[in-house]
Amino acid sequence: MQLLPSSSRAVGVLTLATAAALLAPGAALAATPAPSPTTGTATTTTTSPTSPSAPTTSGTGTASPTTPGTTATGTPSPTGTTTASGTSTAASATSTASTTAPRSSTNATSPKVAATTSAADPQVPFGGGTSPKALLPGGTSAQAGYAAGFIVRTLAARGHHYNYPGGTYFDGGNTIDAVLGLDGAGLGSTEAASAYAYLTANVGGYIGTDYSSLYAGPTGKALLAVVAQGGNPRDVGPTHVDLLAELGKSLGAAEPGRYSDLPVTGCGYSPCDYSNTIGQALDVIGVGRATGAVPQSAADYLLAQQCADGGFRGDLAAAGGACTSDVDATAFAAQAVIGLLGASDPAAVKALSFLAARQAANGGFLNGDGQYNANTAGVAAQAFAAGGRPVELARAQQFLASLQFDCTATAGLRGGIAFTAADRATLTAKPGDTAALDRALRATPQATLGLAGGDLLTVTSDGASTAAPSPTCPTAPATSTSSTSTAPAASPAATTTAAAPAAPAAASATPGSLAFTGADIAATAVLGLLLLLGGIAATVLARRKGAHA
Repeated sequence: MQLLPSSSRAVGVLTLATAAALLAPGAALAATPAPSPTTGTATTTTTSPTSPSAPTTSGTGTASPTTPGTTATGTPSPTGTTTASGTSTAASATSTASTTAPRSSTNATSPKVAATTSAADPQVPFGGGTSPKALLPGGTSAQAGYAAGFIVRTLAARGHHYNYPGGTYFDGGNTIDAVLGLDGAGLGSTEAASAYAYLTANVGGYIGTDYSSLYAGPTGKALLAVVAQGGNPRDVGPTHVDLLAELGKSLGAAEPGRYSDLPVTGCGYSPCDYSNTIGQALDVIGVGRATGAVPQSAADYLLAQQCADGGFRGDLAAAGGACTSDVDATAFAAQAVIGLLGASDPAAVKALSFLAARQAANGGFLNGDGQYNANTAGVAAQAFAAGGRPVELARAQQFLASLQFDCTATAGLRGGIAFTAADRATLTAKPGDTAALDRALRATPQATLGLAGGDLLTVTSDGASTAAPSPTCPTAPATSTSSTSTAPAASPAATTTAAAPAAPAAASATPGSLAFTGADIAATAVLGLLLLLGGIAATVLARRKGAHA
């Protein structure tokens, strides 16, 4: 049967259109760049608790004296404070449950309790000032969601808490970071509540009161967790610890305005007091959020730790003398200063500018060991979030996202955050590396708050979902003698069962989803090319037939 010229032309046009429809999505997918991890330095050493006569440091945080601890029951244990962390992303959240109502960004999560007042030490209002917050993604991000899922899985597998690496001592600081990370992501609320319950049941061991001592930094961190979870800071745990009263005893014990470890002397080893700037900042934030005010002397003492370059020193000292700034201490102190004076205050601006000047091209920060790491980037991201610095925040978030385990890692690691790029490579190749895994367990909770765009001034469990997302990775093609194969699963970025929050403004461009592989487009491209050639041939034939009709 001979086709008329018009029919041949119609067939040609239809064939060309079909070919274009098949080729266009393939071209778009092929043009999508895959994120690549940044290069970091090698490893770090983590000091685990040893004896009552030696201090321990947790990550990049506060050192505190150690005391004997037990395991299974999670009773008394040594602790130090660890750094928090965080980053937000432009990608929308992936959730396995329906979304909750928008969560409040106010500084109050539970009714304020009465502050301890003194005529000699007036109170400074605490609330974050009047400066606008950074333009951040509404709700959580895909990266924060997957990190939250990792936290939920690893906490549940360890009895709803973390221990110090290589030991059986309850690590209260890291567990608090996990609770705050889940609260910031707005996910995993059931596991966050279980971990919080474990913390409160063992709070005396964590802050030292079980041993007639007090660790000032851990006490402030515990206070912050209680406030974020909506608890009563004056009645914590089975022993009804009054965290505010304990900190009140600590204030000024060593020198005016300083929150110190107790006893300051006569503890049986030297020194007795390991309090530092990170702990002072945590105490100021915890007291401020719990009561709405901070003793003037404590605020003044923290401000006295600021160096001429805008950063804050790590070790507490009276005004004057040499002052060497520390990035981690500055990130915590900046948040406290913003809570006291507002983000537009010169002291806050100088601290944030100090951090911005030390942010590398990869978005990360060097710690005292010379490593670009998740902990330092995380706490800096919190400071940028609190201070309304979306550009610096986005860069820190991109660095944190580059350290996240994707589908190239084993299922148990996916969603977690490696301490460094070197650790990420190590665990991807050798998932059983204990030292690198221990560091990831400590880095992920501290990074998650920043991935969610949160900070210590506003983090709250209000409105959090029970969901704990896990990446949905492509499946391997089925082995078959036929020419067809099993189609890969959709990438996690495209798999959602809940309405996703709005993407952030273009000005605060943040990283996308985990770097998972997408669908195979080769077959589609070949079919489209064949149809394209066929369409051209049909069109040419139609023109020839039309000319000789």
